[in-house]
Amino acid sequence: MTDHELATLYKDSRELTPPSGLKEKILLRMSEEIERKKERKRAFSLGIMTKKFMPIVACFMLVLGVIGGMLGLGNENYQTVYIDVNPSAALHVNRFGRVSGVDYLNEDAEKALDGIQLEGLSAENALEEMLSAYDSAGYFDTNAEIYISAVSEKNKNADRLLEKLSARAEKIKGDRGYSVNVTKLTAEDRAEAREYGISPGKYRVISEVIEKYPNYTVDALKDKPMAELKGMLTNGKGNGKK
Repeated sequence: MTDHELATLYKDSRELTPPSGLKEKILLRMSEEIERKKERKRAFSLGIMTKKFMPIVACFMLVLGVIGGMLGLGNENYQTVYIDVNPSAALHVNRFGRVSGVDYLNEDAEKALDGIQLEGLSAENALEEMLSAYDSAGYFDTNAEIYISAVSEKNKNADRLLEKLSARAEKIKGDRGYSVNVTKLTAEDRAEAREYGISPGKYRVISEVIEKYPNYTVDALKDKPMAELKGMLTNGKGNGKK
């Protein structure tokens, strides 16, 4: 029975006089049947719309997933590189070569880099900003040593990052009084350095000094500039004092 036929019957039935209560039951059943047909039509139309726009929705969800993944990778600490002069700082670098976080490893770094935004910069540009700040703070007034280090065991990405940073430091050197050193670290270097609250690169150099001058301790050397530590290794300036 079509909707038109149901509607006609529904209208004509108002003029009938069936036994008491029967008319109301018939009218109620017809009204319910009309509503069910309308509901089926709405469901059918919705199904067609869903099939039509499902590919668009799927593409939209895929784009959101890709963007979310990129944002996640952008915040991920993929590699950590340590920059030591006397200020010591760690740059956490994501998979896109951008700085996702900075740790100040001593007060000198915290003061020299105060107010300087490094996050979001490429690792090379962040290094340039750091060295400019150290220059302004007077760390390159006399000969200084810059140590750039990263955990490099079987890690070609770390090796490439060290090469890029070393090349940038040399490129912008100008008449600044510093020398650039690259140090490849092990996971053990990093773990042991944490115990003393210093960078693994500085810990590595201090360990070499202590090997040469056993009477020294890490605590006695950890606040010394890298230039002084290197001088103890190359020029034999250690005096054996703790």
